[in-house]
Amino acid sequence: MNDTLKEFLEKFKKIAQKGFIKSSSNDWGAIGKTFEKEMGKLPDSSYNPDYKDIEIKCSSRYSRYPLYLFTISFDGPGENEIERITNRYGFYDHDFPDKKVLFRRISNEINKKNKYNFSLDVSYKEKRIYLCIFDSNGNLIEKQAYISFSRLEEHFDRKMRKIAYIKASTKIIDNIKYYRYYCLFFYKIKDFNTFLSLIRKDRLDINLISRINKSGIDAGKNQNKNIVIAISKKNIQLLFDCIFEYNNDVYW
Repeated sequence: MNDTLKEFLEKFKKIAQKGFIKSSSNDWGAIGKTFEKEMGKLPDSSYNPDYKDIEIKCSSRYSRYPLYLFTISFDGPGENEIERITNRYGFYDHDFPDKKVLFRRISNEINKKNKYNFSLDVSYKEKRIYLCIFDSNGNLIEKQAYISFSRLEEHFDRKMRKIAYIKASTKIIDNIKYYRYYCLFFYKIKDFNTFLSLIRKDRLDINLISRINKSGIDAGKNQNKNIVIAISKKNIQLLFDCIFEYNNDVYW
C-alpha cells in the first residue's frame, strides 16, 4: 500500500474502534455522510475523489442495493437532451401534474409491460455511447442522445481509480440510526475498456433519472437529471481488483 492508503487505513481503524456512531443526518446516504464526517470531510458535490485520490463508498452489512459509481449527463446532440427525452417519454409527476419525470433502468432486455424500453449502444467507431429507445415490441424509436468516450473516461479516471468500500452494521434507537463501521476493502479499477465492455454486456446497473424538487424554494424545478451508473456487489470484481481487506471484527 502507498502512504495515502496507509493513512486512510489508520483513520478507519480509529473510527471502527468507536463502535456505534450516531447518524449525522436523516438524509438518503447518511451512512456515507456520517463516515465522511468522522474522516473530517465536509459535505460537497465535487466530482473529485472524497479523500485525496480515494473515492469512499459505504454500505450497510446486509444491503442488496448496488454500489453507486457516478452520474453523467448527455453530450448531445441537443443542449439539453435529458429534458427532451423526459418530455417525450416521461410521465406526469403526482405532486406537480404539469411536470414530467422519468425513472427507468437501462437494459438490453425488452419488457413488453413498458411503453418504452431503453438500452445503450457502445459505438467504438464513433467513440460514443448512444441511448436507444424502443417501443414495447422492440422496435427502435430513436437513437440520438449520446455520451462521448472522452468525457465518460474523464469521469471514470477522476472518480473510480481507487475505491475504499466500507461496510457497517446498523441499529436504530428512538428512531435514530447508528452505524458501526467494521470492514474496509481497497479496490483498484481495472481499465476503461473493461468498463465499456461491462456496459455493452449489460453487467452494470444503469438508470435514467429525471426528478422534480419536492420542497423549498426550488419546488417544482427539475433536479438531478442524469445517467446514474452503479454495479451490483456480486459484480464488483469484474470492474475492480481488491488490493487490501481489513475486518475490524477479526483484528479487534
